[in-house]
Amino acid sequence: MSELTLLIEPTTELPGDRVDALAAGLADDLRTVRGLRVAHAQPPAVGHGKSQQAWELGMLVVGGLFSATTMRALAQIAIAYADRIKARSIRLRSGDNELVITGATRVDPQLVEQVARLLAQGGSESSHPTTAALPAASRDGGSATTGS
Repeated sequence: MSELTLLIEPTTELPGDRVDALAAGLADDLRTVRGLRVAHAQPPAVGHGKSQQAWELGMLVVGGLFSATTMRALAQIAIAYADRIKARSIRLRSGDNELVITGATRVDPQLVEQVARLLAQGGSESSHPTTAALPAASRDGGSATTGS
């Protein structure tokens, strides 16, 4: 069974409890996809101060059986969520490889293929991560980038 880590990257520095709330919202959205298991990478934030480890608070672990339909739904949810909360990006990581999704990214067959490749590469034990690039952003579309 495959597993991805999703990391919310806000456009500005936010208090830990706010980043955690954003991650909880994304987790709720992802739980609507049948077959996915979603959990926080660490316990929820405590207190009101800014966290030095806020990036960990915005991290979710998503596992399950990833079909093409599931990967497309995951990408659509991440893109819509990044756009809705005005996040800089949401990073999908598997092993040493990652895929960066922004609200401007388009869900197309190539993006679904990149998610599939990310899952496949994350399961390999290669010490050299592979970098695959999607086309650059267009004025009407968007972009997703991969690599490590």
